[in-house]
Amino acid sequence: MSIIHSSQTQNYLWENRWIAVAKSRFWQILFLAIGTGSTIIYPHAPLVAFGTIAGTTLNRKRAILLGLIVWLVNQLYGFLIRDYPRSPDAFAWGLIMGVGVVLVTGFATIRPRFSRQQGFGHILWIILAAIFGFVLYESLILLAFPVLTDGHSMGWNILQKLFVKNMIWTAGLGICYGLVLRLTTQFSAQQSS
Repeated sequence: MSIIHSSQTQNYLWENRWIAVAKSRFWQILFLAIGTGSTIIYPHAPLVAFGTIAGTTLNRKRAILLGLIVWLVNQLYGFLIRDYPRSPDAFAWGLIMGVGVVLVTGFATIRPRFSRQQGFGHILWIILAAIFGFVLYESLILLAFPVLTDGHSMGWNILQKLFVKNMIWTAGLGICYGLVLRLTTQFSAQQSS
């Protein structure tokens, strides 16, 4: 009986820690800083990674809002600083990427029960959401691809590089999130002492 009670207590503590970080302004600001900073590093931010982490660490409304802000900053930087062509095709690509971010983020916010009850389940959901989010995002891109590419091709080598980039960024963002989660837990423990 005490094992069941201990497990329920741990699940409750995990969920409370997750909720505290989800409401934390610090995590939201750090997420946006990394997201907007990634725009400087890459012409196209790893939007699947940002959508996945936003969706798995924030409530749905905030997650979609922050995912869209990262996407918007990426687009503004691209069109204003990187001189993306101001053509209907380029704007269509940007719009499709924005829709993709919303879909990936919305999918990640599903957060099945196993992901809300313990840290291992949460990590597993981040991994699954990143993989399925990538498939969802790239499927959307590939559906629009024949219309927007003028005969250019996107091979497996490009998809593989995009997948690796997004998984690395997902892992990095996940580690940042884990550190914030740990700091929040330590801060709460100090406050209650």
